[in-house]
This record gives sequence, structure tokens and C-alpha cells, in this order.
Amino acid sequence: MKTFLYCTIASAILLCSCHESIEKRAQREAREYTEKNCPTPVLNYMRTDSVVFDINTRTYHYYFSVMNDLDDAKIFELNRKLIVDNFVKQVDESTTLRAYKKEGFNFAWTLRSGKDPKVTYYEKVYTPEEYNK
Repeated sequence: MKTFLYCTIASAILLCSCHESIEKRAQREAREYTEKNCPTPVLNYMRTDSVVFDINTRTYHYYFSVMNDLDDAKIFELNRKLIVDNFVKQVDESTTLRAYKKEGFNFAWTLRSGKDPKVTYYEKVYTPEEYNK
């Protein structure tokens, strides 16, 4: 009987220790996506370079390079609202991100020049206060 009890307790401990927190899951999924898919092909003048989850700030961060004709400060500014609205819409409508939104994660985008990565065209953190309106 004692052996059964010890085995049951040991099994419960092992099962609990295997449970992955939502933060660890987000970090793993972001890393796996980046390793498997990045850099992505250019679509709508942008390429996803990486996705990172920062546990300390609870931020799911997408890094993009702006390519071709859009890789110009004046042209980017003319299209800025459309680009930003599209990112917000993607987070708002994403079923994949639903669990992360429920947990109150932040979502961030950084768009840099494909010609000169030192040039940042846009950087934004989208907070729960904004997407839960």
C-alpha cells in the first residue's frame, strides 16, 4: 500500500512539474516560429525577421524589415496609418493569440529598414488597455 501511495505522489509531482506556464509557452512558440519561418518571404513590402517573447515585460514582439518601395521614410509615412491599423486588426482578430490576450500580454512591433537596419520606421507596444476597449 505504501508503494502505491509513493508512486501516486511521485506521478502527481512529475505531472505538475511538466506543466508549462503560459509565459514559457509563449517564449517557446515565438522561438520555434522564428527558427522555422524567419526570415519570411516578403509580403506587402515587409518581411518578418523574428518573433520574441519577453517574459519580464510579458510582451510578444514582432520584428519586421520594410522592403522595396516602402523602404523610404516619406513613402512609409504616407502608409503608416494603414500599416498600423493592419497590425492592430491582426491582434484583435487572431484566434491564435486569444489565450495570450486573455492573460493580458502586450504585443509589440518594430519595423526597420531592410536597407539599413539602424533605421527604425515604427515601434509600438499594444497594451491590454488598448486591445480590450
